[in-house]
Amino acid sequence: MLWIHPLLQLAATVLALYVLSLGWVRFQVNHFGKRGKFMWADHVKLGKITHILWMAGLVLGQFAVTREWGSNGVTGNHYIIGQFMMPCIAGGYITGVIMDRDKKKRRYMPLVHGVFNMLAVLLALVEVVTGSLVIRHFLLS
Repeated sequence: MLWIHPLLQLAATVLALYVLSLGWVRFQVNHFGKRGKFMWADHVKLGKITHILWMAGLVLGQFAVTREWGSNGVTGNHYIIGQFMMPCIAGGYITGVIMDRDKKKRRYMPLVHGVFNMLAVLLALVEVVTGSLVIRHFLLS
């Protein structure tokens, strides 16, 4: 059970990096006048999958740690950073759903969406480091 969380989160983070690269094309087109094809359908579909995987992994991680060690706080910074990730994941998902449901030319909501998701990705990359420390300290010792 304890290994499901890191594997799920790592897969979600790798997928998030790909989805972010798809969104980067739109950002460059909208704000720098560059040319490029925004693969909208893939970005939306894989973005939703990423957000769902991240949240499922977060819930599973909290459940597993509480069940195994009694408190989420035992993982220290890994837990705290995960708490900061939650609103970023939710904000990215919600703004994405709004833009997908009400398709129109927008300038600022994609920026807000991108900031939420960029923060989530950056925090996820930090979580890879802190998570590896948790694995080393709690699972491999």
